[in-house]
Amino acid sequence: MKTLAVMKFGGSLIDFDGTNIPLVIERIKDLKRTKDVGPLVVFSAPKGVTDRLQAVGEAKALDQDYDLDSIFSSYSTLASHILNADQFKMFQKTLESYRTDVEESLSKIEKRFTRLLRAKILTSGGELPTATLMSFVLESAGLKSRSLEKVNWPIITDDNFENATVNIELSIENLMPLIELLDEGNIVCVGGFMGMTSDGLVTLLGRGGSDQTAILLSILLRKRFEVETILLKETPVQCADPKIVRGQELGRVSTMTYNEAQKATVSGMTIIQNTAVRIARASKLPITVAPLSDLHLGTSIQERDLNPQAVKCITGLTDCAIITMNNERSKSLEDCLVLWEDYDEFLDLGSEVMDTGLVLRDFLVYDAEFVRKNEERLRSFDKEMKVEYGLGIVTVVGDKMTKTPGVASIAISSIPRINIKRGVFAPHTSQIMLIVDATDVPEAIREIHHQLNSRGFVT
Repeated sequence: MKTLAVMKFGGSLIDFDGTNIPLVIERIKDLKRTKDVGPLVVFSAPKGVTDRLQAVGEAKALDQDYDLDSIFSSYSTLASHILNADQFKMFQKTLESYRTDVEESLSKIEKRFTRLLRAKILTSGGELPTATLMSFVLESAGLKSRSLEKVNWPIITDDNFENATVNIELSIENLMPLIELLDEGNIVCVGGFMGMTSDGLVTLLGRGGSDQTAILLSILLRKRFEVETILLKETPVQCADPKIVRGQELGRVSTMTYNEAQKATVSGMTIIQNTAVRIARASKLPITVAPLSDLHLGTSIQERDLNPQAVKCITGLTDCAIITMNNERSKSLEDCLVLWEDYDEFLDLGSEVMDTGLVLRDFLVYDAEFVRKNEERLRSFDKEMKVEYGLGIVTVVGDKMTKTPGVASIAISSIPRINIKRGVFAPHTSQIMLIVDATDVPEAIREIHHQLNSRGFVT
C-alpha cells in the first residue's frame, strides 16, 4: 500500500500573526518527502477563535451586541500578508461564503445558542476557513494543495449535534472524493472538530474534537493506505508541566500506552482528547504526539510499552468538586451523566455507611464548572445533595506501578505539610490520585516529582 501521513495542527499553533506558519509549512514538507501521497492535514481553529464565536452566539441569544467583524477581518489580514493578489481574491470569496453561513445561522438563534446552529457557527467561523486559508498558504509556498469542501465531508455522524458519534460504515462510503484528491497528488487540508449527518447537517465532535478528526480519518483510510498519525503540539510530552516544576530536570516521555495517555489526559495533561485516544485504542491505531519544533521528539501512544519505568508523569487539576448524595439516588445520576449527557469526566469514590444507617456515595468531578452550571439539575436527583468546591487533584500515572512497590508511600511522604482530603490508591489502574485543596496542587506536584525523580521512578 502507498504510505500516507495524517497530521493535525492544534489551535495553539495557528495564530493571526502567522508566527508558526513557516514551521507548519516545513513540517508538512518533511512528511511529503517521506510519504507516497499527501499528507492529509487537519487544522483546528486559531487560538481563541472558538471561544470568541461562542461569545458571539451567546450574545445573539441574549439580544446583545457582538463583534463578528474582528474574527473574519483577522483571517483577511493574515491572508493579505502571505498570499499573492490572485490567491487573496479567491480566498476572500470563500471566506465571504463562510461568513454568510455564520450570519444566516446567527439570524436564526432564539434565546438558546445550541445544537445545529452552534455547530454551523463554530465550524464555519473557525475550522473551515482555517483549513481553506492554509491550503492557499501551502499553494503560495509552491505545494499542490486543496481544502476539503463540506459537500464531500467524509466523517458521517449521528445527530447529536454537539458531541456526535461517528458511523464508520457510512463514513467509509463517503471517502472517494478525499481519496481522489490524495491520488491526484494534493496535500489535503481538512477542518477539524466537524462531522456531518447523513442528510447533510453539521455536527461537532466535542471540545478538542480535531484530535478525533485526525484519528478517525486515519482509521477510515488505513485499508487503502499505510497510515502514520501525528498530532502536532507546542511542546513535547514531559513527565510534568515545566511551568509548575521549575528548576527540576524533566524527562521526555518517549512512549505511553493508551491507558496511560487516557489517565494523564483526564487528570490534567493536554496530550490528546480523551475520546480520541479511546477511539484509537479500540482500533489499535498507533499515534505520535510531537512538538512543532522537532518531530523526532515525539511520543508514541500505543497498546504496549516494554519500558520498565514505573511512573510516566505527575499531573494535576485545580478546579474539581466532590458530590455527596444518597447512594440509591446516585445510581440514576450516574446513568444520566454517562448515557444521556455523555459526560464521563468523573470518578466514583465509593459509598460510606453513616451512623444513622444512611448510605452516601461520593463522586469526584474533574471539572467543577460543570457542577456549577448544572447544580440545580443535579439536585433534582437528591435535594440533600452536598457539593464541596475548591478541590484539586494530583495524579501519578504509570502502568508499571502495580509491579513497583513504594510509589504511593513516597508520594504521600513528599507532602507532609499538605492536607490530603482523599486518596485513590489504585496502581492496578495505572494511577495514584491525591485529592487536596486546589491551592496546594502546584506545590504537591513539585514535591512529588522531586522525590520520585530522585529515586529513579520517573521516566
